[in-house]
Amino acid sequence: MRVSVDCLAVALSRAARTAIAIIAQLPLCALAAGFGALQPIAPGVFVQRGADEAPSTANRGAVANLGVLVAPSGVIVVNTGSSAEQGAALLAAIARLTDRPVVLAIDTQASPDQVLGNVAFRARGIPVLAHRATEAFMREHCDTCIADVKSTADNDALDVTKVAWPSRLIDGSQSIRAGGRALRILHYGWTERPGSLAVLDPETGVLFAGNLASFGVVPQTHLGRLDKWIAALGELQALSPAIVVPGHGPPGPAAQLAQMRGYLQELLDGVRAAYQRGDGLMETVNSLQLPGYRNWPLYDTNQRRNVHFAYLQVEQDDLQK
Repeated sequence: MRVSVDCLAVALSRAARTAIAIIAQLPLCALAAGFGALQPIAPGVFVQRGADEAPSTANRGAVANLGVLVAPSGVIVVNTGSSAEQGAALLAAIARLTDRPVVLAIDTQASPDQVLGNVAFRARGIPVLAHRATEAFMREHCDTCIADVKSTADNDALDVTKVAWPSRLIDGSQSIRAGGRALRILHYGWTERPGSLAVLDPETGVLFAGNLASFGVVPQTHLGRLDKWIAALGELQALSPAIVVPGHGPPGPAAQLAQMRGYLQELLDGVRAAYQRGDGLMETVNSLQLPGYRNWPLYDTNQRRNVHFAYLQVEQDDLQK
């Protein structure tokens, strides 16, 4: 079944036709349900929760939190989802919530579960903002990222999902205004990965931390610079946000940033201690456990890999002295 243009409400610009053709292949039900409700967390601020688990066919790769801010004259979206299907479904959910137009989407980092929905937004002519390093990372890696996602979360939506690049690039922290709303875009260098951003809404005190934060879920750290990431979490906590929306896990108070920071610090300290003892890479991977986080989802999935890449980082830092 093809989705009507009326249903999609897409502006038929020549530049958007290719992406529209892709989205038009999505089943109608994909635009109406299946990815969770928009949950209010502050006046005019909503979150669509991702599953606290690894990407799979069952969850369609929708494992990241997506944010929606309904501003006086337009809507801002923080991260667009894991596929064209999820991006279109999010736009449909917003249309049911408000008649205000979506005026901006923000990619907080180049993670497939958060940027592969870009195509649905660009098809409607909605600008997508990201750090310049995020676009560079996408261009270097996203030729294979859809295939990588399909290897664990195969579904029909990925067959019609294409990579859509950000259209508005920034080089560092700055204040912006969109939809009549002032926002602070925060960048702390190479932290969780190159180009990672957080978004603060001063009006409500809501902080969208992106993958800089993962609450109660063991993060993937293989692309991170742990020292800078730990420092960035301290900077975010110092902002005293009223509520933090992490990239993964439930929204929570700013104090939970300290728990995330604690995980990264214990990981780094444990690896450094093993390296200084002369323990080898695989010995450290096989032996280093963080019992305080064992009950967090994805501990068994991510812990060994996190140790592996932390060890390589510590080793590289030592060799560069």
